[in-house]
Amino acid sequence: MSIIENINERLSFDMETIGCGGEKEIEQVLSKSPIQLPDDYIELLKSIVGPQNVGVEFLVKNDGSSICIWSAKMALTQYEDYHRMYTEDFFISNELVEFIESVWFFGNDLGDLVYFYGKGKDGLGLYRVEDASFGVEEADKIADTFTDFLVNGVGIDTAITL
Repeated sequence: MSIIENINERLSFDMETIGCGGEKEIEQVLSKSPIQLPDDYIELLKSIVGPQNVGVEFLVKNDGSSICIWSAKMALTQYEDYHRMYTEDFFISNELVEFIESVWFFGNDLGDLVYFYGKGKDGLGLYRVEDASFGVEEADKIADTFTDFLVNGVGIDTAITL
């Protein structure tokens, strides 16, 4: 069974906003990602290509918060935007460039938090960081894997709170 078919009971989403596909974009994600991406993320990408090709918005029940996991197309757009913005247009520091070039951004909370996969201060896994303060030291670990996060519910509260 896929991650989408086993979403944690605390999360809800509109099945009509997702669909299969996006193989070309997934291949681009794999070739552009600065790190090796986990199999459960690739599996998830294959099932969240929606009509608007943005991804899927999970609503956290009894909380009102949202967790958006971007489609491959949206993740590529965000990768290119962040990469250009922080390494070319507004070069801030070598540390920030190293951070941007060592993680893969995969979603946000539709607010100030951005989610990434990579090696942070607590090892390899899923992290969240404020959009305005990128960096490994500022990031908080959500979970070790996408399956832990979206199926087992590990880190849902961390993902949505500052």
